[in-house]
Amino acid sequence: MLTRKSPFAQGENDRTIMQDGFSAPVESAPRQRFSSACAMVGRRVMDFSDNGDGTLTAVRCVDRQADDLDIQFEAGACPVVAIAPRAFEGCAALRRVILPESLRQIGEMAFSGCSHLRLLTIPGGVQRVGTLAFAKCSQLERVRIEPGVVQLGPSCFSKCAALKRVEMPASVTQIGGGAFFGCSKELRLYGAEEAPAAQYARLNGLTFDFQSWKDDEELVLREEEDGTLTVLGARQTAPHRIEIPTEICGRRVAAIAPKAFFASGTLEQLVVGGGVREIGESAFFGCRQLVSVSFERGLEQLKDSAFAGCESLTQVTLPWGTSAVGRMAFFGCTRLSFVKMPTTTRFGFRFRRLRAGDSGVRRRLRGQDEPDQRIKTNKKTNEKRILRQEAVKPIRPGL
Repeated sequence: MLTRKSPFAQGENDRTIMQDGFSAPVESAPRQRFSSACAMVGRRVMDFSDNGDGTLTAVRCVDRQADDLDIQFEAGACPVVAIAPRAFEGCAALRRVILPESLRQIGEMAFSGCSHLRLLTIPGGVQRVGTLAFAKCSQLERVRIEPGVVQLGPSCFSKCAALKRVEMPASVTQIGGGAFFGCSKELRLYGAEEAPAAQYARLNGLTFDFQSWKDDEELVLREEEDGTLTVLGARQTAPHRIEIPTEICGRRVAAIAPKAFFASGTLEQLVVGGGVREIGESAFFGCRQLVSVSFERGLEQLKDSAFAGCESLTQVTLPWGTSAVGRMAFFGCTRLSFVKMPTTTRFGFRFRRLRAGDSGVRRRLRGQDEPDQRIKTNKKTNEKRILRQEAVKPIRPGL
């Protein structure tokens, strides 16, 4: 096996746990390629290659202006198991990317130079992260590596000048040379006391903190009987941005409690991690300043009135796997004009056209004779476009 040495490596004095090199033969991409489903309606986002076994490899990003990308959503039902080398290199507009749970490999320089990428979660199924995979992501602040990841290649996060927090599970046993070379002086690695990353931090002069989920600085949490965590609210009195992580200190964050952020008047941005399966009733009810909501793949249910009254919300993208949207989930979101979701999602409410004279969301549409034309569905792209969402009517009782 050939070892590729990183151009950003610190040199012979840089110490690693297992090996200084991280490499693998780069296989040529299969010939059969196709574009993401969105290309069928004029928006070509990504190219994929067929691996011949029912799985896909993300070959390259075609839309260089894409700023929010769910790779599995673009691929459809076939699992994406690999990201090819340089697939997203230099995508400066990319602010958020959701990596598929089925992902096994991230190629060399796959996201190098994505200068606006701020947050990153690497799924536990990834066996190795390639050399320079996230190098020069100059605005990357926080990285969460889920349990199951084994190898981090040389210089994989080098020159990430804003990187301050990396959560490292005990499963990471191989860290290549210069993995965090050129990062912020405030960089801290977090994990269990027995994690191999603790030894790596000591050898390379990095700070390693042993943290309990009870010490989380942003969220109020509750431990459930199955060992998962539920978010009860924020520790700050007036948060402007909330990020719900996939895991905290090895504990999966599986739910957001009912009324957890009820009528939070200052909340503007929300990021929901891939561990969250359920968002409780009225969890974000009345968050009138909420403008941006991002979901990672994993969400299954939105309960009743989850985002009701979020008057500033304009568009929502639900991840692949979302199975149910509860009654009045987006009731009162007067500016909401676009919703993108899987075709398998069940609604507790339909969106219907307002009659002349109806006063927005404060009045329920009583007519039974008007056909449902509120959602326009394209089965090929899994997109459902709301023509106008100001009044709603239940599909059937009990949902």
